[in-house]
Amino acid sequence: EVFLLLFLILGFCWGLSRGGNLRHLLDWRLHWSGLVLLALSLQVFAFSPPGRLWLQDPAFLHIVSYVLLVVFAGANRRYPGFAIMGVGLLSNLTVIWANGGYMPTLARHMVWLGISEATMNNSALIQSDTPLWWLGDIFLLPLPVIGNVFSIGDLLLGAGAVLFAYNGVKPSRKSYASNGES
Repeated sequence: EVFLLLFLILGFCWGLSRGGNLRHLLDWRLHWSGLVLLALSLQVFAFSPPGRLWLQDPAFLHIVSYVLLVVFAGANRRYPGFAIMGVGLLSNLTVIWANGGYMPTLARHMVWLGISEATMNNSALIQSDTPLWWLGDIFLLPLPVIGNVFSIGDLLLGAGAVLFAYNGVKPSRKSYASNGES
């Protein structure tokens, strides 16, 4: 998602501006990274035209994809930012699960983005009886081209991504020591 990509870029730029290097990312060994690709593939398939045609309940795959992402975050919780990302993913999973596999969102935000209810994929409009609506996509990023809606969970996911990206590229204490710095 573009929103998460913006946070990763912010973290990388922050780390690089503090003397980091993208090569430091090669030292990180994330566990079960294939779960991320599987989760994203499930989401794309579930809400694609073939997925909607072939699946009785495409929203179920949305829930499964978030479960996989939570497992991935848990498996990597020792890395900076992953605990925060995990809380954000759990928040999103909770509200999506409570709403039958769809993320609740505000109608006025969809109007601003130019998205009609008929073309919404993984979202549902917030109604008076929407469970946990306040965990849904209640915030709007009002920018041309990259405008989007986002949730509290997305903010936590983004904050964790910034920490991960920053720590992933910053110089380690070992590299300071080998350069004679302390």
